[in-house]
Amino acid sequence: MTLVGRAPVRISFGGGGTDLASYYEKYGGVVVSAAINKFFYTILELRQDDRIQIISADLQLNQTVGDCYQLKYGEGLDIPVAVLKHLNVQRGMNMLMASEIPPGTGLGSSGAVTVNIINTINHLEHLKLSKQDIAEMAYNIEYNELNLPIGKQDEYASAFGGLNFMKFEKDGVTVEPLDVHKETRMRMEDDIMLFFTGRTRESSKILKSQDASTKDDKGEVVERLHEIKDICFKVKKAIEIGDLVEMGKLLDLSWQNKKKLAKGITNARIDKIYETAKKKGAVGGKLTGAGGGGYMMLFCEKKHQPDVIKAMKKDGLTLLDFKFDHKGCKTIMG
Repeated sequence: MTLVGRAPVRISFGGGGTDLASYYEKYGGVVVSAAINKFFYTILELRQDDRIQIISADLQLNQTVGDCYQLKYGEGLDIPVAVLKHLNVQRGMNMLMASEIPPGTGLGSSGAVTVNIINTINHLEHLKLSKQDIAEMAYNIEYNELNLPIGKQDEYASAFGGLNFMKFEKDGVTVEPLDVHKETRMRMEDDIMLFFTGRTRESSKILKSQDASTKDDKGEVVERLHEIKDICFKVKKAIEIGDLVEMGKLLDLSWQNKKKLAKGITNARIDKIYETAKKKGAVGGKLTGAGGGGYMMLFCEKKHQPDVIKAMKKDGLTLLDFKFDHKGCKTIMG
C-alpha cells in the first residue's frame, strides 16, 4: 500500500509575529495569509517487516531503524520522528519527503512538513482528524515537544488552505475565509510577486530574540507588534474591498515595523534590493517569514513588473510563479 500526501506552504500579508504564544496569549493575535500551490510531499509505502526508513530528499538525510521503538532524535529528521512517536505508529514503512521549495525560505515549510506527515498518517490509520485537529497537533509537536520557537500561523495555513483571516487566542484559533471577489483574487495572484533572495536562513535566532523581548514585555517590541496587529485589520479590509494598492502600502508599513522587532530581520543587501524594487514601481512588500533571507514578496501592478523583474534579476534574485491553493493538506493518491 502506498499513500502520497501533500500540503501547501504559505505567504502572509499581515500580522506576522502576533501569532507567537508570548504575544497572543496576552493580547490576542491576528494574521491574514494565503496558502500557495508550492507543496511539501510525503510518499509513504508500507513494508512487510517492522523496519522504518525515513528519507528527506531536500536535506539529503535518511534514518533506518529496526522498528518504531528505535527511532532517534538528533539526526536532522526530528519532525517525522516526533510525528511517528506522537501518533504511536507501529508499522514498518518507507517514508520519502520532498518539497517544491527549499527549506528555510520563510514560506512556512516546517509547518507544512508536520501537517503533511500527520495528515498522511491520519489517512493510513483512519484517525478521522479534522483540519483543526491536524493544525493544532502539528503546532503542539513542533512547539511543545521539539521546542521550536515558532508562531502558529504556518500549521493552520497549510492544513486549511485558502485566503484566510486567523485569530489566535489563548483558548484556541479561529480561521475565517476572506470574502473576496474572484476578480480580486486573480489580481492578487497577478500583482503579488515572490523573489528568491538566494539565501535560506535560520529563523530560530530571530524568533527566539523576538519571543524573549515579548515575554519580558519590552516596550518597543510589544508596541511594534501592536502596530502590526492594527495594520493587519486594515490589510483585511483592503483585500475585502479590492483596494490592492492600499494593501501594498500597508505591506510596506508593516515591514517598516517588523524590521525593528529583532536583529537579523533585514540587512544592507535586503534593504538595497527592497528600495530598488520600490523605485522601479513596487508599491510595498516584505520578506516572508521571520526575515533574514528567503523570499521577498512585492506588490507591483502589471505595468511596472517588467522593470522590477529586470532590476531583481540584476541583483541575483529569481522569480517564483505561484497561484493560491484552496484545498490545504490532502492525500492525492492511495
